[in-house]
Amino acid sequence: MPRIARLTFPGGFYHIFNRGLNKNQIFHEDKDYERLLEILNGLLRKGDWCFYAYCLMPNHYHFLVEEKRTPIAKLMGRLFTSYSLYFNKKYNRQGPLFQDRFKSKLVQKESYFLEVSRYIHLNPYKSAMTKNPEEYKYSSLREYLNNSSRKIIDMNKIIILLGDKGNRIENYLKFIKDGMNLNLDEYDPYKNNNDVIGNPVFATHRKMKAFSI
Repeated sequence: MPRIARLTFPGGFYHIFNRGLNKNQIFHEDKDYERLLEILNGLLRKGDWCFYAYCLMPNHYHFLVEEKRTPIAKLMGRLFTSYSLYFNKKYNRQGPLFQDRFKSKLVQKESYFLEVSRYIHLNPYKSAMTKNPEEYKYSSLREYLNNSSRKIIDMNKIIILLGDKGNRIENYLKFIKDGMNLNLDEYDPYKNNNDVIGNPVFATHRKMKAFSI
């Protein structure tokens, strides 16, 4: 069965996601999460991509990434090939670690950054892994709040997207907290089948301009 074409274009803003084969865990302990983030950080230093949000969960992950000149598929391929080799060797297993290739949705950055990033940062809360999403160790929300030594996301670009009003980070955290009692299924990539998250004009225009990989 042929693969479904992936919607992509230079400068695209993507919600990237995938889960373990048969929904199995892809992280068993803290060192596993740290290893993937270490590999990712090394690739970002050499590459041409910009991260805006991430969340690693026991059996899946979410990234919010901007593609520059280099296709995002190259970053994902290098990242998860390296991590899969590490994981299989450590746990004495063979074969694929993930459900096929990574999946992606094209996002209208300026209009939908807040909603998609909130969905990503609330994953641990919605999965009952924590009562306070800002305390989850493997989410970029800690970087937003300057409570992490990691430097994976680009806060300079994020600050611009958060608007020009004072207390932007405090306002963003309130926005996250407000979402704890909301139904966010519209931004759940496994429940929303649309391959573009944006208004109808954006979706139509990007589908016409994009090409497949």
